[in-house]
Amino acid sequence: MKPRKILALLLTLAMAMGLMIPAIAAPPAPYRNHNNCTPGNPCSYSPIIILPGINQSQTYLYVDGERTNIGGGTVFPDMSAVSPWTIASVAGSLPASLLLQRNVGLHRSLSRLISEMFEPQRIGLDGRPVNDLRTEVIGRVSDMDDGQRHFALNVSVPAHGVLDIVGEDHVFFYAFNLVGCIWENASGLAEYIDYVLDKTGHDRVSLVNVSLGGTVFAAYIEAYGHDKLDQVVNVVSCLNGTSMFADLFAMDVDQDPEFLYHHWMPVLMDEISIAQGWDASIGHLVSLLARTFPNDVFHGIFRYVWTAILDTVMINCTQFWAMIPAARYPALAERYLSGPDHAIIRERADRFHQAQLNLNDNVLAAQRAGVHINNVAAGGLAFGELDYGYFQAVATRDDINSDGIIDLYLASMGATAAQPGQRLPASYVPRRPGYMSPCGSIDVSTAVLPDNTWIFLNQHHEVGRNDAVLNLVAAFFENPGMNIRTNPARFPQFQQGMHTNDLRRWSLNDAQRLVDSGDMSPANEAALRAAIREGYAVRALTVGDPARAEAVTAEINDMLIAYGFRGEPFQQTQLQESVETVLRSLSFATLNLYGNQGYSEAFILRLWINAFRRWQAGELHTNRPLA
Repeated sequence: MKPRKILALLLTLAMAMGLMIPAIAAPPAPYRNHNNCTPGNPCSYSPIIILPGINQSQTYLYVDGERTNIGGGTVFPDMSAVSPWTIASVAGSLPASLLLQRNVGLHRSLSRLISEMFEPQRIGLDGRPVNDLRTEVIGRVSDMDDGQRHFALNVSVPAHGVLDIVGEDHVFFYAFNLVGCIWENASGLAEYIDYVLDKTGHDRVSLVNVSLGGTVFAAYIEAYGHDKLDQVVNVVSCLNGTSMFADLFAMDVDQDPEFLYHHWMPVLMDEISIAQGWDASIGHLVSLLARTFPNDVFHGIFRYVWTAILDTVMINCTQFWAMIPAARYPALAERYLSGPDHAIIRERADRFHQAQLNLNDNVLAAQRAGVHINNVAAGGLAFGELDYGYFQAVATRDDINSDGIIDLYLASMGATAAQPGQRLPASYVPRRPGYMSPCGSIDVSTAVLPDNTWIFLNQHHEVGRNDAVLNLVAAFFENPGMNIRTNPARFPQFQQGMHTNDLRRWSLNDAQRLVDSGDMSPANEAALRAAIREGYAVRALTVGDPARAEAVTAEINDMLIAYGFRGEPFQQTQLQESVETVLRSLSFATLNLYGNQGYSEAFILRLWINAFRRWQAGELHTNRPLA
């Protein structure tokens, strides 16, 4: 699996023009700065600290003075850490288990393999990494080198919009280690806030908490309060965990044979994408081959592999425990942290559990003290829908309204939502009128901050792909104190999701290069210039228009393809389509024939059933003495 796809909960934010800025018709002007800020004489914009999500903090493993980039800090497999003995053990136990149709050391060999693969990120019983892991501090945007700027502003969190409002010298990134201690990450934030205040001359900062950054905010406000906060914007934030992650911790997965033996592997292979055009075929082939193992051996492989990941990285990591919803924490803590060996982990995880329980009160206290707080959430999807399809395996997949990663109820701090694709029942009575979604599926009146909660429907967790979300975030800083009633026509509480990531990251820049090349006919150049203007206009939308975004993206990309600035979009060959159709049909036929069993189990079972039926019919010979 691609390392940056594992456990991914990836997210972004804040990039566009604010509430009173006209629609963008051309690339934005250079960002302004506020270098004249001094203690006692700050500018009118408090500095912004962005707390990024999973995979958005560069982390390095240091060994003997040499460092290795392990991506954004996510669970990162490293085959170089695996011993030859372990590889040999797997290579020997695999054919033996197949030949004898039972587990012949395979489960333990795979468990050892996985433990060694994730050894660089092993967490000890003190809750800290065993190895020397360091997260790169990239700090203030105006101080970044080109590589850091590209990572921070394009790969990590697209923050161009807030840069335009408050300036590069007033936007900071607080990077933190995913495989670390939640309370150390919170204390690190407290120190970083003091650094930013000293650097800018302000007495308060604003926080933008993106996805996993919400966990650090929840711990910070519990431990340090709100006295140094001006504004807080939570963007699809993991403030109270996610049921999807609790399912993974509990190993609660969909046991339905149709899902496990027919649907999941093609989805998984498509996410891994090891052979474009063949991924689904490979997935169906793996499903067919999986039945060469008996059912208990096949299920045991998943169980032992996942247990090894839990034991090596996750159970001792309180930053991971911070992703467990408060309602599900007690049972999971009792299951994994009840022994004396985990006393340190349990104490820290219990503290964060209490911070989750206190979060609503802490947020309301901050609001009463004058801190402007807004929550941006997304919903309407099942877990694993639209992207990160491997999360479809969790047991609560279809039960919880989410953004594909985090429950809408949790990210919105209490909005009531029907199951994905459903409406709230006709008998449902809102707590207050005026907060129901047009589709009748979500009621924000039950949220902690109903006037400061914004919902994007059918929008994936990766909201950085939607400029309307980023424009909303920028508007909070252009117009402090803004709520859903400030300008509902421009910033409605509910709206549909939109995808503009291709425009922002590639298409508009490539289109401008094509125009500048001078290789176009006058008519085509005029058409492309018009499309570029339309692209920037779409990016400036505050109410998403999915069809308009799709149309202009297609128009620009078609022109780029025609002039060789972009390759043709991939299409399966006739052979690939035919092979996929055949393997899909075989997989489905095998599902109907064998159900939840391996080939050998079904064969032996059928022999016994036939023998029993023949015995009932008196057709079997019996071992009687001759007369």
